[in-house]
Amino acid sequence: RRPSRAAVAVAHTGSRVPLVVSPLVRRLAREGGLDLRKVVGSGPGGLIVRADVVKALTPAVAPPAAAEVTAGERRIPLNGFRKAVSAALTRSRAEIPEATVWVDVDATPLWELRESLRPGPGILAYIARFVVAALKEYPVLNSRLDTERQEIVQYDRIDLGIAVQGARGLVVPAVTDAGSMTTTRLDEEIRKVTASAREGNVSAPAGTFTLNNYGGFDVDGSAAIINHPQVAILGFGRIIDRPWVVDGEIRVRKITQMSFVFDHRVCDGGTAAGFMRAVADAMENPAAAIARL
Repeated sequence: RRPSRAAVAVAHTGSRVPLVVSPLVRRLAREGGLDLRKVVGSGPGGLIVRADVVKALTPAVAPPAAAEVTAGERRIPLNGFRKAVSAALTRSRAEIPEATVWVDVDATPLWELRESLRPGPGILAYIARFVVAALKEYPVLNSRLDTERQEIVQYDRIDLGIAVQGARGLVVPAVTDAGSMTTTRLDEEIRKVTASAREGNVSAPAGTFTLNNYGGFDVDGSAAIINHPQVAILGFGRIIDRPWVVDGEIRVRKITQMSFVFDHRVCDGGTAAGFMRAVADAMENPAAAIARL
């Protein structure tokens, strides 16, 4: 019986030529100090995909390197995962001329809608639905920049990355083809990928745009770092009661701060503002937004 391709790969990981077609996967491995010849791909025909590299860089079995303790200080070596994260974030800040804009959003109508439909999709699922709708309206934000050819490469599909604080650090699993999903389906998939990521399993593909809910950390705002090679990231702070003027009167409303960081090379402030208002307006009048979707 002829051995399978996977079996051959396992037997000859030290000498085989790694099956990799994505330059992004090669760069992630290189920045993390990973030898691709020692990675068995989970893709078609043994293809090495991003999830394989992330998994290989995540120390699931080996204990962390011992900290070096000297007088007055403690040095903790970066593991492979943190090295890869460090390299990616450093590259993002070094290469991307980013700009940040923000707006306070009256999420009271969305909050009330969510409460009236319990049990049902969570608020993050509704926001995700509004985000993918806005990305269809402003597709330049669902793209990457090819610096060698000086081209903006727009994706046909929206793979929505969800920033998750896992056991080993921040990871961004993606909901594949989020633009084709209903709010209920988005809720199911977001819960699935976030639960898996918190357990240390990141098998989802890299996203094309990232949504960050830092309100879960009980903070109001953040100027996030773009997840290279994406061109933008949208974040939300906690939803809290604040005094708000409605029809000339001060009332208590559910307010959240929305911050948007974008690559100024692919668009200007008008596009960024238009995208933000599309999401914010949908949150402030969800019934009308849902009727149009």
